[in-house]
Amino acid sequence: MLKLTPLAALGLGLAACMPSQHPSHVVAAADPAVGVRPPAYSSVTAGVRGYDVVEPLDWRELNRRVAPVPDPERDDSDDAAPRGR
Repeated sequence: MLKLTPLAALGLGLAACMPSQHPSHVVAAADPAVGVRPPAYSSVTAGVRGYDVVEPLDWRELNRRVAPVPDPERDDSDDAAPRGR
């Protein structure tokens, strides 16, 4: 019985810290006056791209395609840089 008393006191102490009303963001979901968008159809395959088998390409050219475009005002061009083999 003596071990139960501190546990009950802890439970009552924590219960006193709880808010007496529900937060508004929890109750707002049950409010029928809140406007919502009507449901719209969207295809299951919308935005799907086909990835077919292709021939291997030169990895240097692929890297040039995805590399950022150099800014001519900042002189970021690497034209003078030595190229690899």
